[in-house]
Amino acid sequence: MQATMEAQATIRIEGKDVGIASQDDIVDGIRAASEVFSRHQADPLDCAAADEKRYRGDALLTPQEAAWCLIWDEANYAAFHALTLGWLSRDIDIQIAVR
Repeated sequence: MQATMEAQATIRIEGKDVGIASQDDIVDGIRAASEVFSRHQADPLDCAAADEKRYRGDALLTPQEAAWCLIWDEANYAAFHALTLGWLSRDIDIQIAVR
């Protein structure tokens, strides 16, 4: 019997302003993004790959890839807002990434 191991995505927070976030803020952002992926039963790696394809612009997205892009955007939005809750500045470079 063979066991199949699926690669699990590690969500992280990136951007030039990530250094001003507390560790608790980062945890809140990652948790918010994870909740979006879970709610949609979407693999963050699939969503990230579709988002990269969208921004390369060298091929049309399939309907599934387009859906993954929407989920990626929702997760990024949720992470940003959870992480920066209470911050005064709106011009902040912080976003999710996976590997």
